Amino acid sequence: MMLWRIEWSRTLRQKESYVFLFTWMVTLVLLGGLGQALPVATAYTNVNATLLTIIGLVLPLFVMLTTALQWGGERESKRLRLLTTYPLSMFRLVWMRYTAFLATQALIVTLAYALSSFFVSMPLKTWVVLWAYSLGLIAYGAAFGTFVGVIGRNRLQAVLMSFLVWTVLILLWPTVLVSVIAWIPYGVQAEAMVGALFLNGFELLRVWVSAVLAAPDLFGAIYETFIGWLDGPVGTAVVGATIIGVILSMLGAAAWWLRREGRHDST
Repeated sequence: MMLWRIEWSRTLRQKESYVFLFTWMVTLVLLGGLGQALPVATAYTNVNATLLTIIGLVLPLFVMLTTALQWGGERESKRLRLLTTYPLSMFRLVWMRYTAFLATQALIVTLAYALSSFFVSMPLKTWVVLWAYSLGLIAYGAAFGTFVGVIGRNRLQAVLMSFLVWTVLILLWPTVLVSVIAWIPYGVQAEAMVGALFLNGFELLRVWVSAVLAAPDLFGAIYETFIGWLDGPVGTAVVGATIIGVILSMLGAAAWWLRREGRHDST
């Protein structure tokens, strides 16, 4: 518990987190103010879609870069090797650092939404769903950033690999998905598109939050049944279980990598 408190205090002292808090507040207030000033912009396809796009693009990149840089800095300063000598398992070490970072970012995002709600009038459901979406992206992105930071030899490698993961899973994902699905027989393409959602948690969260905030027919009649299920309690539970499963797998892989390196150092 002492180590967790140390990591918690270190993350709270980082100036980048408070810059992000200010930037996120400005974004929420400006876009929410646009919806109040222009009634035509209050539809889902305008303000809500813009908020989802900005959250889905910026938040994962910020979280992955920040997390990977922290682990890369630990490697360069040799502090990570010192931490591996502590009498605790590698998974517990990774888990404590991950949860300390997650708690800090969750606090900052919660403050941003809470303060923005005083300036922007939106339905409570919209605020709660966007907040849950942001927390999901933070948790998922921090897991990827942890793994990338652990396997990277320095901060430069960590940054480059984080940017590559962000580019493939977010920027290029629609192009990659369509290119692969095009080779699948037409009769099973819809099922393949649904299955591919569970391979990319960022996309799964985006579709889930869109299903909650928008009408099911936004995705087309062929996906109306699936989107309606995704918006329900069972679908939400499946999305949460999928995200948690991937997070634990990534943290487990990071701990395995650290144990592997520890054995090599001892020999």
